[in-house]
Amino acid sequence: MAKTRTLHVYSYEKDGSTLYYVTFYCKQWDGTNKKIKKMGFTRQADAARYEQDYRDRLAGSPAMTFAALCDRFLDDYRHHVRESTYLTTRNLLVTYLFPAFGDKTLTELTPVMIREWQNRFISSRHYQPTTLSKIHASLVITLNYACKYFGLAKNPATIAGGMGSQRPAHDMQYWTREQFARFILSGLKPEYIAMFSTLFWTGCRSGECLALTAGDIDLEQGIMGINKTMTKTEHGYIVGPPKTAHSRRKVSLPRPLVMILADWIRRTDARSNDRLFTRDRTTYAAALKQHAQQVGLSAIRLHDLRHSHASMLINLGTPPKVYKNAWAMRRYK
Repeated sequence: MAKTRTLHVYSYEKDGSTLYYVTFYCKQWDGTNKKIKKMGFTRQADAARYEQDYRDRLAGSPAMTFAALCDRFLDDYRHHVRESTYLTTRNLLVTYLFPAFGDKTLTELTPVMIREWQNRFISSRHYQPTTLSKIHASLVITLNYACKYFGLAKNPATIAGGMGSQRPAHDMQYWTREQFARFILSGLKPEYIAMFSTLFWTGCRSGECLALTAGDIDLEQGIMGINKTMTKTEHGYIVGPPKTAHSRRKVSLPRPLVMILADWIRRTDARSNDRLFTRDRTTYAAALKQHAQQVGLSAIRLHDLRHSHASMLINLGTPPKVYKNAWAMRRYK
């Protein structure tokens, strides 16, 4: 018969030896009371310490499931990042991480478990290195949140190491000035000429270009102000602050681009707060691909026109300090 030694700790006989077990009720992270029982201690103090350690861990909630952690993390994360960043991270968690780890408690997640999961992803060869890197980064920041706020001792994803690469496996795509000239004379509509010329000659991001208004263009001074961007949210596309504070800048416009934008503003009769380019990003990307093929050029993305601008400046021998402002980048490789 079990004998009480201290609160919640009891002794029992087994094979002629006196052993100890501890049993207690403890409120879980989800509010329910759970009965905990652990047997086989050779010392009374070890059994009592087990209960204390268990309660200490639960106070930080490392016993919650990964799915529950993600709910808490995403609810907090959305208040600290751009909505597009939040949506991308949420999509990665729901699509790739919930199925693998959703029902696991944080204490069950080990570096070995995560490493084996990574190896399955890598060996499947269904994902680009950049995609693998983003999936792993989402797991790391989620578990970092658990380490900081919910008592997880170490981040098993960090210990496991990364997968994939932050840089695309293919070379950066770009057009030369000569190739862009062939493209722009391929029979494009005036709107597309204005859009693609702005991307190529200023190096602005596609979201920044989509958010441009007539008031952002100073035709007399040949200056374009970039102070906002177009991003995709749960409620569609919205205009909001630029990617970073450093992204707010003024860019000098070459004379041909001033003339192109002046013509487009005149055609649309755009007022100060009217957006110059009102189609969605997909439509512009399709036109870029279609007309590139018509003149025998390799298809590139809208963002690659930004690469083309940088390549042009570098080939012209432009000092990095000069084009750093136009590109709104802090580092150059």
